[in-house]
Amino acid sequence: MASSPETTVWIVEDDDRLRETLVYLLDHTTAIACPQAFSSCEEALDMIRAYQARQRQWARPDVLLLDINLPGRSGLDALPQFKALLPDLQIVMLTIRDETDTIFTAFRAGASGYLLKNASVDQIIAAIREARNGGTLMPAPVAKKVLAFFHGQGAAPDYGLSKREKEVLAEMTEGYTQKQIANRLFISANTVNTHIQHIYEKLHVHSGIEAVAKALRERLV
Repeated sequence: MASSPETTVWIVEDDDRLRETLVYLLDHTTAIACPQAFSSCEEALDMIRAYQARQRQWARPDVLLLDINLPGRSGLDALPQFKALLPDLQIVMLTIRDETDTIFTAFRAGASGYLLKNASVDQIIAAIREARNGGTLMPAPVAKKVLAFFHGQGAAPDYGLSKREKEVLAEMTEGYTQKQIANRLFISANTVNTHIQHIYEKLHVHSGIEAVAKALRERLV
């Protein structure tokens, strides 16, 4: 009997063609499956509640690709509800919206990643895998907006980060995945993950985006 896919992805996207294309691409990607796709947040939330009401095992999504401009409830408005129902769900925004306020609203509400709809298939898959592993992926245009927002926000405090931890954190602020950081710093992926866990502990944060936001806000890198 075949083992279950490593990562289960749900999609909320009202553009039928894009939604169907994403489902096809993800279902044909190694170790990823996309069994559910919806055109509105209400449909997805109702499905989660229906599954939970059955009080039995079900294939919970690991990652949700979520649009913002949707009929009915917007992705930003629904994001906290998804997190309330499934606290471990990693949510990656996939949208045309690139305003700084919108980006930060999404991250404050619990998003794990933020992609623009002109992202490549490879970027989308990388963001899904990074979110599944507890990391964060921001493409360059989004990262630049984050950096501009926090530029000049005071002197950097000392959190006791090692030289290598600062190097890893700097790579994270550039939007690189854990695998890419490992390749760029010539260390193993496991070592990168260990450094990231130490960074979380020292910065008193619980996710990649919190670490990146704190690093940029307090000018740690």
